[in-house]
Amino acid sequence: MDESGSTAGALELKHLRCLVAIVDTGSFTDAGHALGMSQAAVSRTLAGLESLLGVRLLHRTSRSVAPTAAGVRALARARVLLAGTEEFVREATTGHTRLLIGHAWSAFGRHTTEFQRRWHKQQPGTDLRLIRHNTPTGGLAEGLCDLAVIRAPIDLTPWSHA
Repeated sequence: MDESGSTAGALELKHLRCLVAIVDTGSFTDAGHALGMSQAAVSRTLAGLESLLGVRLLHRTSRSVAPTAAGVRALARARVLLAGTEEFVREATTGHTRLLIGHAWSAFGRHTTEFQRRWHKQQPGTDLRLIRHNTPTGGLAEGLCDLAVIRAPIDLTPWSHA
């Protein structure tokens, strides 16, 4: 902790990458392969993150790894933060911006192609990517896109503070 009582200064991107890799690959060993680290280093990095946050993020058994309730929340934020850092580096190095629009199915339906054509004409400096996410929020709640096309009613209460 620093003088203000914050532990944020000790948080590193490697902590977040490690958490995401463990959940995405389903094991510490596979996460290590994906990150170019040993299984032991992955385990130490996650332990460091859990210690930093003061909460258990993963349920571990000899056969599976699953996020705890706190882990689900941390994972969603980690994905957003990692995507933001990737976007920061990309924009800083190329000067181009990108907009990710998530959708659960068929994007804008029959209007998709026309929307893309108009976007590229009117916003040539911003790359548009339509990304299918099979979640009720089209990937928005999971931090996988900047905005989403939703075709069914959803409960917006969890985002009322955003």
